[in-house]
Amino acid sequence: MFPKLCACCETALLKDETSICTFCRNELPLYSNFFDGDHDLHKILYGRVLLDQAVSLFYFEKKGIIQNLIHDLKYKGNEELSYHLGEWLGELLVDSGWKNKIDVVLPVPLHNQRFRQRGYNQVEGFGKEIAKKLSAVYNDTLLKRRSNSKTQVFKNRLARTEVVQNHFYVEKQAVLSDKSVLLVDDLVTTGATLEACYLALKDAGVNNLNIATIAVSK
Repeated sequence: MFPKLCACCETALLKDETSICTFCRNELPLYSNFFDGDHDLHKILYGRVLLDQAVSLFYFEKKGIIQNLIHDLKYKGNEELSYHLGEWLGELLVDSGWKNKIDVVLPVPLHNQRFRQRGYNQVEGFGKEIAKKLSAVYNDTLLKRRSNSKTQVFKNRLARTEVVQNHFYVEKQAVLSDKSVLLVDDLVTTGATLEACYLALKDAGVNNLNIATIAVSK
């Protein structure tokens, strides 16, 4: 009874459109240097995370079109969008020779309380579709979050790092030992959460960490 709406502009989608209308799709700020070794994620995480490859679909700016997309994904129950973006990025990764080079795809986990509030992890579909494209294993039970940290939006980098430090751990660490891991997340601003995940994965013996995100802040 209700038409599906574009995640960016909330206009009704046409029959052949999925999650994002054709106009907005053409307006999305795609990350220009997709596989550049000088990726912004490398810059954000420099000196804190030993990172192999990093990829992002979009640039993020406040009050921009991607802010609407991320808000729709996280707070409006648009799980379909997560799968759509994962399929999109997964195809780009295959075209760039990533197929069969990743062993395990892990999503940045939500705390159980937040998961119950939201009903889903906003990067679940994103990670599952990427894993499918790369012939990798998707696993959302290994990397765990110890506590439900408050919103990170208004904290600076140091404060965010203190909040999330040691809030992640790995169950069954032997499963990830010497594996090539792809960690997926929605939006990266300071990188504090990814750093904390990296420390947990490092303790588990992961020696080849890659990161894929929906968007990265300019």
